[in-house]
Amino acid sequence: MLPVEEIYPSLVETLSNNSMALLQAPPGAGKSTWLPLQLIRDNHFKHIIMLEPRRLAARNIASYLAQCQNENVGQSIGLRIRQEKQVSPQTKLEIVTEGMLTRMLQNDPELTGIDLIIFDEFHERSIAADMALAFALETQSALREDLKILIMSATLDATHITEKLLSFDHICPVLTSEGRSFPINEVYIPLKDETRWLAQIPRIIKQALAEQTGSLLVFLPGQKEINFVARNLTDLDETVSVFSLFGEQNKHIQQQAIKPAEIGKRKVVLTTNVAETSLTISGIRIVIDSGKKRAAKFNLKTGVTELITSNISQSSAVQRAGRAGRIEAGIVYRLGSRQTFERRNTHDIPEVLSSDISNFVLEAKQWGANINELCLLDMPSSGQVVQAEKLLLMLEATDIKCKLTNTGQKILNFGTDIRLAHMLIKAEVLESSHPGISLLAVYLISLIESRVKTSDELSVALNSQMTNPHPVFKKQLTYWLSRLKLKPVHELALSHLNILLALAYPDRVAKKRGQGYLLANGAGADLSDNYWHDDEFIAIAQMGGAKGSRIFSATPCDMISLELALPHLFNEKEVCEFDEKAGRFIHENRIMLGAITVEAKQNHAGIDQRLRTSAWLDLIEKRGLDLFVENKEAEQLFIRMFLAAKFYPDQYCEINKDCLLASLDIWLAPYLTDIKKLEQLKKFNYYEALKNIFDWQMQSALDILLPFRIKVPSGSNVRINYQLDGPAKLAVRMQEVFGLANTPMLAQGKLPLLMELLSPAKRPLQLTQDLSTFWQGSYKEIQKEMKGRYPKHFWPDDPSTAQATNRVKSKM
Repeated sequence: MLPVEEIYPSLVETLSNNSMALLQAPPGAGKSTWLPLQLIRDNHFKHIIMLEPRRLAARNIASYLAQCQNENVGQSIGLRIRQEKQVSPQTKLEIVTEGMLTRMLQNDPELTGIDLIIFDEFHERSIAADMALAFALETQSALREDLKILIMSATLDATHITEKLLSFDHICPVLTSEGRSFPINEVYIPLKDETRWLAQIPRIIKQALAEQTGSLLVFLPGQKEINFVARNLTDLDETVSVFSLFGEQNKHIQQQAIKPAEIGKRKVVLTTNVAETSLTISGIRIVIDSGKKRAAKFNLKTGVTELITSNISQSSAVQRAGRAGRIEAGIVYRLGSRQTFERRNTHDIPEVLSSDISNFVLEAKQWGANINELCLLDMPSSGQVVQAEKLLLMLEATDIKCKLTNTGQKILNFGTDIRLAHMLIKAEVLESSHPGISLLAVYLISLIESRVKTSDELSVALNSQMTNPHPVFKKQLTYWLSRLKLKPVHELALSHLNILLALAYPDRVAKKRGQGYLLANGAGADLSDNYWHDDEFIAIAQMGGAKGSRIFSATPCDMISLELALPHLFNEKEVCEFDEKAGRFIHENRIMLGAITVEAKQNHAGIDQRLRTSAWLDLIEKRGLDLFVENKEAEQLFIRMFLAAKFYPDQYCEINKDCLLASLDIWLAPYLTDIKKLEQLKKFNYYEALKNIFDWQMQSALDILLPFRIKVPSGSNVRINYQLDGPAKLAVRMQEVFGLANTPMLAQGKLPLLMELLSPAKRPLQLTQDLSTFWQGSYKEIQKEMKGRYPKHFWPDDPSTAQATNRVKSKM
């Protein structure tokens, strides 16, 4: 009996009596296969949608469940993923990927005919899953009280999820399936040199094959590491076959990796986290976990999402180990010590907190809501929202009032990356004035999506694929030509390439600045060693590197033809800015594309108060608040406001440096009108301006919850030193806190206070966050020493009840 079978009656009853439920069950418990199939077999639901985060898992689950029904996929068991749809009027259980569920909700918010949505493997917390859940909760509340929602995973942060749902008035009971089908033994392999972890993998594979029976699954970050390991396994026994498994492979190759090994033989499957969840590979009883993954990291400054190699969380490690205990007792070899494992994050950081949310913001607009109005388990930062809104405006997806446009609607309906969708849609519009641009767009999107690297110069890369196409490029090209009903050509209109890149990546049009480039979004960029151009303007397709600022592929940009084709990207504005090197104001009329100046002419009119203030704001935004000198009180106020928003998000709006710099015109501009010189500006105390972001009631509450000073028993008002991360600090002479039995509380106990107790000469004696324990313990040792060193001062035997003083004994 599968573990999930034991709680099946309770689950059915819970869903019958509640609108939603959360199921925690270990890998191999049957939650992704047995459970949904049994729900339709018992006719508890007429039509179930089950969300799977990965296409490979979705396809294999659908295939397995169809086999259980003695049917083909598309009958009672359906499948709906990108470029593949197999459903029929007989379908009762539909396996879909995340984007598909979002489209279904957008097209039919009532989800007509569907009575249960299952969010499987929800611990991955992708943006699409969080978004679909938020939309589904609104559907349930406003349109479909009968709709049920089931959230499932082996490693969910159930407390966080249920508490957040409860804050939105959604009660979500938790059911837990204990135990697993088969036990899994854990082996930890410490590393002497963390940087050489990959070189250890082939040796560990050979060790595991020698020590264990059965086939083996190896988790690696990506294809590069898979290829390295495969090259170093050529000396294995002839009974052992090596396979690779990752998302970009075709179905046939993937199935070769998944199917059982031949009788009398073993297999080693080298995979990425594509095999981490909801996937059973026959014969696997050994897992080797590198503890690494390739994850998307969004750079808010450059607007670039870069794939980086990082450590996985403990929850991901549990999922990976679970692949070994699916069909028999298994073993997992973990790279690194147990201590290293225990220091990892418990759960993955939700994508919505660390990714580009432009598509999410656009989907929310079509849904008819702002991001902050949705039932989100974690809310993205205001900086992410601002960046997304700026990009959507440049993509013509929204208007100046941030409202969804017809183009934005078309972009969403296109069903691909919003940048590339905008490029294809506008290329069709421009075809009459720019012959060949539509076909060029198809070849360009095929090159970008296939990730085939041949040259940093895009025109060279395209020509290379025209003469010697890569198989992945050919596959993508065939798909797009068929979808858009176009025919292949032998020659491309490459003169339009910069226009297409500006349509897809308008924020990455760049102007030469020193040894690098200034992007239209205001960020800086550096050329890769292989990019040989020295053009004044370029259009960039791919960026990345450690700081997300290295240009990997681009093409020269003709700004005259670009402005004629895409006038919406350009605007003329009067600019006044302060040149620190020259020590003077510059007043010009400029044609701008975002942050880059295309053309500038001097403005001879006088500089008034409005222009001067605008120049100061631009300088502060560029330099940051560090431009101001001697502003310790203002800096402490900022930290207190930041902490207030952190501990009391329902009472205080989010405060951080990015927010402040993005809204200087609102909170700071009125205080700068009389400042005429840079030295005046640097000496300006912005304390009052910052304080007035909060209204009087909020300020009063702040002074109580997180006071600037605290009155100690001696009567002195001692300043507290706050920090963004970690406890606040109170440095005070020990005699002044005699009579204080316990450490004072900040933010109702939410922020610890570290007390630095000083000698009469204000030298540190003790650091403590627990004053009561200190008085009863190590104080005795300090008392003995201080009586000898400072005999004129008061050193009582019971400091917790003694009289506080800031004087010597004779004057008490």
